[in-house]
This record gives sequence, C-alpha cells and structure tokens, in this order.
Amino acid sequence: MDKPKESVSRIEGEIEVRGKGKASLHLFRHLSPLTVSALLRAMPIESRVSVQNSMVCIFTNLRVGVEKPKTEFLRGDAAFLPLNSTLCFFLGRVSSGRPLNHVGKIERGIELLENVKPGDVIVVRLSQEETA
Repeated sequence: MDKPKESVSRIEGEIEVRGKGKASLHLFRHLSPLTVSALLRAMPIESRVSVQNSMVCIFTNLRVGVEKPKTEFLRGDAAFLPLNSTLCFFLGRVSSGRPLNHVGKIERGIELLENVKPGDVIVVRLSQEETA
C-alpha cells in the first residue's frame, strides 16, 4: 500500500459530489494555518451546494475569523469565507468583494464541480478517511 503523499504544509483531501464522482483537493497549512486546522478538525464536512457565478460553495459550522485575506482567486482555488462560514471552490478567475481565507487548490477533477446543480450534496474529507 502506498504511503500518503503529505508534508507538514500540504494535506491531501477529496471532494465527493454524491452520486457523481470525486475530485482531488490539496489543503495548504501555510496559506491560512488556523482556518486549515479548523477545517481538518471538522472533516468530513457534508453540505448541499450553493452555485454562484464561477464558484461552488458549501455551508459549514466553522467559526474562523479573517486570516491572510485575499480577494483574487483563480480556477481551482479553494477558500473559506468567514462572513457566512462557507467553503468555496472557484471555477474561474474571480475578484471577490469580500475577503476570503485561501486554503488550497483542486488538483484533479474540477470538471466535476462545473457540473453540480443547486441541491447536490458535497462531502469534503481527508483522502485516508475513505479507507479508514
């Protein structure tokens, strides 16, 4: 069995769209350490999808403040919006009016998220949780 390809900063995870497939997600602690740690403690995170202009979001129960805020994101970026506790995945270049905490990047399977519909269920988990 292969060892997980992890470092102290990079954590491998996955995004599952129930009944449709999975995408690969890498979280990076150095981008927003407090936010990434809170996400890891909360996993698996399961929620219905909200689709908005070039991004797909899921609501969480996390309470984390603004940390290393950014407003410019590229296709595949993953970020947390403290204002309403949503985890967002960007499908294209986006300039946000609200600051978000950049937490990672979708490495494979972004096409899956381009085809989600409002009401689809997404589960975000660590890669190892699938085999545990």
